[in-house]
Amino acid sequence: MPFITIKTNARNRDDRIPERAAVLAAELLGKPLKVIAVSVEYNENMAFDGVKDKIGAWIEIAAIGFGNKAEIAAKMTDFAEKNFGAERDLVCLRLIDLVKPDVAHGGKLLG
Repeated sequence: MPFITIKTNARNRDDRIPERAAVLAAELLGKPLKVIAVSVEYNENMAFDGVKDKIGAWIEIAAIGFGNKAEIAAKMTDFAEKNFGAERDLVCLRLIDLVKPDVAHGGKLLG
């Protein structure tokens, strides 16, 4: 079950962003949409490049396995630019590769 967390200081709060992020993640990770979870956290007190006025994003994706990490990084950065107005060089991405024995879905361990 991939879990995507996006933290940003963007001021625009579009309620559809989690849904769009889930669709993109499902496409990039090759996972069914029904197992994707997304959390978007807005915090106007976040500072990027040492100031609160520049818009950025911190994105974490925890999943079992990743395909093309370079493509994931590029497309998630594009997503942050388009949906939050983030500056490209202020979008950070962390990919967390989970192992099946440490993940459960629907109450059952995956490995």
